[in-house]
Amino acid sequence: MNPDAHATISCDNLMRQRDHKLQLIWDVDRFRRRINNVEIAVAPIQFPPFSTEAVVEEQDTSLVLGETNVLREPDDKPVWYFSNKLQTLVQLTPGEVIVRKSRPMRIQAIVHDLDEELTCNIDWVQQAVKKIIHATNSYHIHSLRTPLLGTRYSNLQPAQFIQILLNALSRQKPVFLNKIWLVTTEQQCESVFHELNSQLTHHVS
Repeated sequence: MNPDAHATISCDNLMRQRDHKLQLIWDVDRFRRRINNVEIAVAPIQFPPFSTEAVVEEQDTSLVLGETNVLREPDDKPVWYFSNKLQTLVQLTPGEVIVRKSRPMRIQAIVHDLDEELTCNIDWVQQAVKKIIHATNSYHIHSLRTPLLGTRYSNLQPAQFIQILLNALSRQKPVFLNKIWLVTTEQQCESVFHELNSQLTHHVS
């Protein structure tokens, strides 16, 4: 065998072993908490704590953000093309959600308006989270993956989103939902979980 090829295979094996070890780290109980009958896990996208039946996408009133960015075209387009395209899109209402029936199911949370100076406000996130939980009841969703809405493209803090989520779970008491995966970066995971743990302790006390 070519020595270079052998070295490549060995390197690949080491990377797979490393990823497996890291996966185990993110699966430990210290990154999971429970409120009522709902388990909440905090983990980066590359280390899923469990499979999910639905995925929340952070979106704006024109659906140009997030995983389903409508401005992704096969060829490069000039700036005027995107400007015209935005003007012809149907404008959605901040705070609403759109459920796309796929596997996993997609729930688009409309929490931004790019025409506003502050593209996101806390009221829209509160409305969206309430409707997301309602959607889990309507569509019998047991597990959900969601970003911390409003914290990536705007100035909402993770603590604010966590508070909104916990309040909604306490008031609405989902019927089917029993697992929520909060997606963070590896760097944020510890601090987000610490905030979740702190707020849950407050809810229980």
